[in-house]
Amino acid sequence: MTRLFALMLVLALSPAAAQAEGARPEGLLWSETDLPRTFPLVVQTAPGGDYLLVLRDPATGQDVLGAYIRGGAFFRVLVPPGSYSLQFAAGTEWQGEQALFGTQTRRFVLDPPLHFGVEGVGRKRGNIVDLRDLGDVSSKPIALCQRFALNPETFDPQAGSPPDPREDPFTAPEYTLRSRICD
Repeated sequence: MTRLFALMLVLALSPAAAQAEGARPEGLLWSETDLPRTFPLVVQTAPGGDYLLVLRDPATGQDVLGAYIRGGAFFRVLVPPGSYSLQFAAGTEWQGEQALFGTQTRRFVLDPPLHFGVEGVGRKRGNIVDLRDLGDVSSKPIALCQRFALNPETFDPQAGSPPDPREDPFTAPEYTLRSRICD
């Protein structure tokens, strides 16, 4: 039993096993912007193939963000505000950012560009992209509603009104940012 465990440990720690394990990246690969990434992008995919996603600013042609999506797995990334052309490379045998999926790489662009930004007060607009059927790719907006609320642990309504922050800013009630998917 200990020999079997030792053999499994040697195989798991071998360079070949480490390369095979790290061959496919996952999630955010790079970001080329100083803007905060705060708006949701969800991509739904079917199992059996992976995707490289690049967000490109259509006004400047600059690539803003790159991410790797494993087919069939839940994928969500936060993106900076703006409108972006979503460019995809798809395939099954990942060969790195230069070769992508080799000669079998399929490329496509989601048109028109998608918008990510604030709508109204406290509403972050993002998008859901559905790639489960590449013959019928769709996208729809998603919004996160946010509101500030008194932190219930720090405010006791029985004790009277909260302290006035103008009198003593260190005794002001704490606020919590609460998020939910908008209706």
